[in-house]
Amino acid sequence: MEKEKTFEDFYQLGLNEFQANNVKKAISYWQEASKIDPNSAKIFSILGNAYKILNDLDSSTEHIEKAAQLEPDNFKYLYNLGLVFFEQNKFTEAKEILYKALEINTDNYELYNDLGVVYFKTHNYTKAEEFIRQAIEIENNYYVGHINLITVLIANKKIEPAQEHLDETKAKFGYDNSIKDLQQQIIYLQKHSEIPDTKIKIEFSDKIYEIDPFNMIQNIESDTKENIALSVVVPIMNEIGNLPILYDKILKVLSELKQRYEIIFIDDGSKDGSTKYLIELANKDYNVSVIQFRRNYGQTAALSAGFKYANGNIIITMDGDLQNDPEDIPVLLEKMAEGYDLVNGWRKDRQDKAITRKLPSTIANKIINYLISGTGIKLNDFGCTLKAYKKEIIKNIHLYGEMHRFIPVFAAWLGVRVAEIPVRHHPRIHGKAKYNLSRVSRVLFDFIVVRFFSDYMTRPIQFFGKIVKKLMFWGTLLFCTFEYSKFFHSY
Repeated sequence: MEKEKTFEDFYQLGLNEFQANNVKKAISYWQEASKIDPNSAKIFSILGNAYKILNDLDSSTEHIEKAAQLEPDNFKYLYNLGLVFFEQNKFTEAKEILYKALEINTDNYELYNDLGVVYFKTHNYTKAEEFIRQAIEIENNYYVGHINLITVLIANKKIEPAQEHLDETKAKFGYDNSIKDLQQQIIYLQKHSEIPDTKIKIEFSDKIYEIDPFNMIQNIESDTKENIALSVVVPIMNEIGNLPILYDKILKVLSELKQRYEIIFIDDGSKDGSTKYLIELANKDYNVSVIQFRRNYGQTAALSAGFKYANGNIIITMDGDLQNDPEDIPVLLEKMAEGYDLVNGWRKDRQDKAITRKLPSTIANKIINYLISGTGIKLNDFGCTLKAYKKEIIKNIHLYGEMHRFIPVFAAWLGVRVAEIPVRHHPRIHGKAKYNLSRVSRVLFDFIVVRFFSDYMTRPIQFFGKIVKKLMFWGTLLFCTFEYSKFFHSY
């Protein structure tokens, strides 16, 4: 006699079907789960988002609203419902629900931004400006908020404040397409009395809870994230020619390993169509996640974001330009199985230009090894992105600047075992290299920081003591010289 299925059974069956991209079948199982536990807000939220994927907005709203009714004090469900209403252009309902969410969490800057967007859509520019300014006041580094504030000021024909804030935003975040478009709008408005609505764009928050399929997948799988064996983290910027090939190669290798995995792409401000491709990929493949930066922050920031959201027991990093070979992933894992905590790839037969890439890299590796001689770590290729880490190691390392090259050094301070093995390296076929000699100066400054940490992290007074000692020596020498000169010239 077959055992009667429980709520968890139907939940897991639905999850399995969703992973196989059978959304309708997944919904049928989750519907059965909701019948067993009609008071589970979680299952109704999941159903609402599953219907959203099928573009059945009525059913989506019905189930997400049910989740919010079951847990009326749940900030996430209220926020999610407000976003659903917004998508349906039900701005009055969206505003009402988002205000309720605001009562629960008064410091959520993204929520303030989204309320400002709702007011903007109803042409209440004064209220829109008020809420978006509040978002920026809470989080001054919120790029979307700054862009939206300029948009609202333009829509309200406040040309001078708009130009002033645009200049401040450009100085703070750099020049990009959004800034360029807004500048053109200001110029247009200076010559015309009105600006066409088609030219004005306003952005919702980056944080859309369970509406976006990728975010929804993260949420419904949260109970089983600890079972993921491998996370492959790939930072990319303008690699549209390489991405389809890279994805197929990674997928082939990971499928053969027969372990649960996830692939995390970090889109570091791409402008060539890579973003669209990755979003479509994440919607199609349950195991793919995408972190999107609105501008280029660099490889260290991209890797840091990937590490933050990776759930695998082992984290593999690699470049997105096809120069690293996914077929080396099993080789890294085999070496790690010998008891190492971090395995570094060594591009022994490097396929790059000799003068601009290989020679500077060789010199840099020698300098790094010299500067960190006290750590016990000596590697041939610090710059190789292809590495394997145990999750416990990388979660305790915080990066900045160009510090991703020195992760093995930081790891050594944690007392972990580090190994290096040769890996394949291929010439770049599509796209352009992102590295050039201009990076050398930044890396050199980080050398100094690493040297300070490696020698004086536990005894900083000795570092400053040496400086004081040298200053005293030269100061005394100069004093004696001046006194001697004074004595000599007095005669």
